[in-house]
Amino acid sequence: MWKVTALKMGELTVAKASITYDRDYGQSIVIPIWAAAITGGGYNILVDTGVHDVDWVTEHVSPCRRADDEGMVAALKKGPGWAPEDVDIVINTHLHYDHIGNNRLFPNARFIVQEREWQAAHNPIPSQRGIYLPELFDSIDYFSWNFVNGEEEIVPGIKVFLTPGHSDGHQSVLVKTDQGTLCVSGDVSNLLENIRENVPAGILTSTKDIFESMDRVRSKAEYIFPGHEPSIRKFQTGDFPTIVDCSK
Repeated sequence: MWKVTALKMGELTVAKASITYDRDYGQSIVIPIWAAAITGGGYNILVDTGVHDVDWVTEHVSPCRRADDEGMVAALKKGPGWAPEDVDIVINTHLHYDHIGNNRLFPNARFIVQEREWQAAHNPIPSQRGIYLPELFDSIDYFSWNFVNGEEEIVPGIKVFLTPGHSDGHQSVLVKTDQGTLCVSGDVSNLLENIRENVPAGILTSTKDIFESMDRVRSKAEYIFPGHEPSIRKFQTGDFPTIVDCSK
């Protein structure tokens, strides 16, 4: 069985309404930036890679902080015990700046992204232009990218599937663990609140799509590791929260 370890890549202070659609206006929230290290099945796999530059994020997006053990190299060493050269596969849930910032560190990895997301990142809608940074994905050797379409098994026990809405080609990751089927959700569910209360993200390409994507997550997984959930502990391994369907 696979094991998932939570790697914290820093934290952002954001408007709460940006991650909970049509509620909590005027409130701010501090959210972690999560990556996931997946071990135990013969491959070293990383889901998302955090931000590239704390100062850039603070200047252009929102206040960002990162502790010493939240840089990618330090987090890999303290968590799964890897060096960047040990990573075989990087799965990017999507290509926003806070999910691909350290892709460049992995010289031996192949990178998995939905073809639909690749196309959207190169021709984003106006509201998403500032959160796609082409230098972060176009700097990776094009032949290191593996483009998938829809649901696809990456290796036995790990699948990706389309969960659009936050971005046009967003994907989430299913992992077979001892605990059960875990969804590393990316930003289809930034917080537990999103999936449990059926509240979409505030940053969207399609409200309709994200409702359908959350339903898809509920149908496929028992547990969830949301992309920015504060209750997850740094370097947590297992014991991820259950998905509770409150939409019916």
